[in-house]
Amino acid sequence: MKKKRFETSEETSDFVGGIEAPAPLLVKENGITYATYLNDGWMTGIFLDQREVRKRIMDEYALSKRVLNTFSYTGAFSIAALYGGAAHTTSVDVAKRSLAKTAEQLQVNGMDPAEQAIVVEDVFHYFKYAKRKGLRFDLVIADPPSFARTKKITFRASKDYPELLRDLIEITAPNGMIVASTNYAGFSFQKFKEQVEEAFRGTKRSYQIRETFQLPVDFATIESFPEGNYLKVLFLELDV
Repeated sequence: MKKKRFETSEETSDFVGGIEAPAPLLVKENGITYATYLNDGWMTGIFLDQREVRKRIMDEYALSKRVLNTFSYTGAFSIAALYGGAAHTTSVDVAKRSLAKTAEQLQVNGMDPAEQAIVVEDVFHYFKYAKRKGLRFDLVIADPPSFARTKKITFRASKDYPELLRDLIEITAPNGMIVASTNYAGFSFQKFKEQVEEAFRGTKRSYQIRETFQLPVDFATIESFPEGNYLKVLFLELDV
């Protein structure tokens, strides 16, 4: 199936030629099944640039962990964590479609959606709830869009990521892990690390960077256009 990209059209379908994919199209990544919809624009159901991050979560960090997946979209990180033996996952996204999408991903992997928490709510409102209830998570994943707006909150990764991280720090359990990710192309990896430092400043917690990720090698980039290597991911291990 060929798809149009970066074009505006009054046509409702992205199908151009070849064999039109079924909906959903079930694909395999690292042994996990994902339901994708190739005719849904660029929101197909999974972002392949994060596949190495999902694999590391599955292979190394999820076992027996209470996992919070924020800005969860279809719950792909949650599925990877469950494959890695997570004790429980909570997936939070403001979009109403995230409930059905995440439930579908669980079902196509033979998992019961009723056994996991799928929350349709503004992530920042959920933080307030989690703090009020004293909830703590062993593994927290944050992969927000570069820009997001709800009725009450506007988030810009360029300046608001430290505030997001401060909220995450408060609900991360002792010796927990935060997977901090951004696809914002407007600053460097070093600038992102500086944002992390800013977030921890003034808190009583410290961290170590366990691993870093950028785009997989098959995502072509060129040195003369560093913005093209947009993905930045830090695995942050908190000390207490």
